[in-house]
Amino acid sequence: MKNFLLIISILSISPLSLSQDANESEIEEIIVIGELSKRAVREQIIRVEGDIFSFYNERNGNSELDIECREVALTGTRIPQRVCEPVFWTNARNRQVQNLIHEWSGIAELENLSPDVVQETDEMNRVYAELIQKYPSFAEALLVLEDLKARLEEL
Repeated sequence: MKNFLLIISILSISPLSLSQDANESEIEEIIVIGELSKRAVREQIIRVEGDIFSFYNERNGNSELDIECREVALTGTRIPQRVCEPVFWTNARNRQVQNLIHEWSGIAELENLSPDVVQETDEMNRVYAELIQKYPSFAEALLVLEDLKARLEEL
């Protein structure tokens, strides 16, 4: 079993710790990802995602590009799952459902919205790239999230 060593500030990657003027005296918390339980990994994923999305949402300049998370009971289950997606993606899905209901035009393609949101997706990717370049700790946070998700897959 791999033991990943993760250093996150107490504020995780909140805007305070991501700013370039971050206080040097911040206390750091050391977490060994390989020793976390499945529940603890999930909690850390939610925490890090929340910090990443908050930071991104504050700096993207377009509320349609904001990423929002919510609990959703997917078809076939009553157990809610956490779903995080950009507002433009949610809006595109809602438009397709409304068109389906209004026009009775067959089956709504809810899984493949890519053609409807190409421009917004490109803009979102551009903003992410800019943030990664400007804020190295943002890039580090994305790598931490990737490590946490990999650990969750192992469990």
